[in-house]
Amino acid sequence: MSSAASDPFDSVEGPIDGRPIDGGPDGGPIDDGPLDEGPVFGERRRRILRLTVLVALGAMVLPLVLSAFSVARSAAERACAIYVSDFDADATASRVAFDLFAQGGPGWLCYDVRGQGGDAYLGNLGPMPALPRTTLPGQRDT
Repeated sequence: MSSAASDPFDSVEGPIDGRPIDGGPDGGPIDDGPLDEGPVFGERRRRILRLTVLVALGAMVLPLVLSAFSVARSAAERACAIYVSDFDADATASRVAFDLFAQGGPGWLCYDVRGQGGDAYLGNLGPMPALPRTTLPGQRDT
């Protein structure tokens, strides 16, 4: 029996470069080296992809931030109105303003608006104010 007749696929050549298909040292396919020698995408495409991801994250986070700000503002307005009605009988209205560098830390500042055209500072309500607990005369804080 001849060696050519023993394996008919020994002489099969590769479709591109003419090398044998199973010519590796272990009888398997030839390994030309790692396929991941560099980045798959170019630098410009990676920058565009990063920018797209950042814009998408911003588009997801921005409504949450705006909603939290709106809820905090309405809670601060309600709390300030209650404080003004409890502590200042001469006030005509209340006003809130957000300040990052306030004396008591960042938060909503409560002011009462007087009829004569002056504002009086009542206090810092904090960044996410809650409704105040009012105490009736004769009650103690438990």
